[in-house]
Order: sequence, then structure tokens, then C-alpha cells
Amino acid sequence: MPVFIKPSDIQLREVKPFDAFPLGFSEGSLSALLFGDELSKALFMRGIISSVPSETGIYNIGPAGLIPPKGPLGGTENLYLGRVYSLDELVSALGLVEEASIVVVSGFSALLNRNVEGLVETRRIADERGLTLILTHETMEMNELNLPAEFTEHFLLPGLFDSLIVLRTNSYRGHYRLNITILKAPLDAVSALGDHSIPADSLVKPLLKLIRE
Repeated sequence: MPVFIKPSDIQLREVKPFDAFPLGFSEGSLSALLFGDELSKALFMRGIISSVPSETGIYNIGPAGLIPPKGPLGGTENLYLGRVYSLDELVSALGLVEEASIVVVSGFSALLNRNVEGLVETRRIADERGLTLILTHETMEMNELNLPAEFTEHFLLPGLFDSLIVLRTNSYRGHYRLNITILKAPLDAVSALGDHSIPADSLVKPLLKLIRE
């Protein structure tokens, strides 16, 4: 059943993986992230988990690539990991998570039986339950010259998403940067569209040290 709302009555909470990230993720939103390497994925996942208030549930679900907590990590008391292997199972899982939670789906394009109808259903559930739903995929063979086609291949219907974001890292002489391309953003955040490059030593080096321990 269609539901009409007054924008003036809405006050949505927003979460960022870290302060310098150019775009936030709000309740009832659907975002698609492409990772160009494992380090950008690890940075984003640890950042988003650490930034979530302790009273908010955060779920990392998917067929692979789930991030178990290691070392000091904020919000881990409400962190849940879950396996799903098809889009139908993902839809069922979204009906079980707490309302107003943050849900990060790892390896979305590896799910079985992906189709536009199922994707629209995930969007409907995110809207109805106030979820911050982030679908992600990691690829080592990204066509940087045709990023819209990359999103169509991995996420079926890019027009359904509020945000389309590409993340990758690079390093030079021991220094790291996180490179971010935002192809689509909510209307109130259109200033974030385009390419961003953020110094990431303070994010990467503690993470690499933790991984080696």
C-alpha cells in the first residue's frame, strides 16, 4: 500500500565510516558500494562498525566477506554476522533485523537468483523498517572508464539506489590515500558528487598493525 509522508516531519539519523567521508548514510536509504581492493573494504567496514552508536544494531550479512570483530571496535555488542546465499534469503533476513538498524551486505552480486523484483523488495523493506541498507561488492577488474555499467552489472538497477560509490586505496612511499568516486547522491548531498582523495595513514596503519598481530 502506498504511503505518503511530509518531509518536514522526518528527522533521519545519518552514519559515516569516518569524519572525512564525503557522504553519510541515512535511515531508509539504499546505497551501492564497489570496492576496488580489499583494503578499501576493510577500512569502510571497520569505520562504519566503529561509528555506530552502541544502541543501534549493525548487521553484516552475505555469502562471503563478513568482517568479524578484532581488537578495539566500537558498537560490537550490537554487531551480528549472518550468511545468506540468495536474494530471497536476503529479503527474509531483512525482515528479521531490528528496525532502524544498519545492514551491510557483502558480496551482493554473488547472491543466487538476483533479479529486479527482489531488489525492489529489498528497497521496500529498507523504507518500511527504517534500515540503512548498504549493498557492496569487491571486484579486482573494475572498468574505470565505464563505472555506470559496473553498477548495472553488479547491482542490477542503479536508478533504485540513493547513492552509488566506488572506493579504492593506493600507496606511495609508505603513505596511503583512500580514493572515492560518488556517481549518485541524495539531492541534499549533490555537492559530494565526483572524485575525492583522502589522506588515510591514520586509518590504514592502525588497521594493518592490528591485522599483523
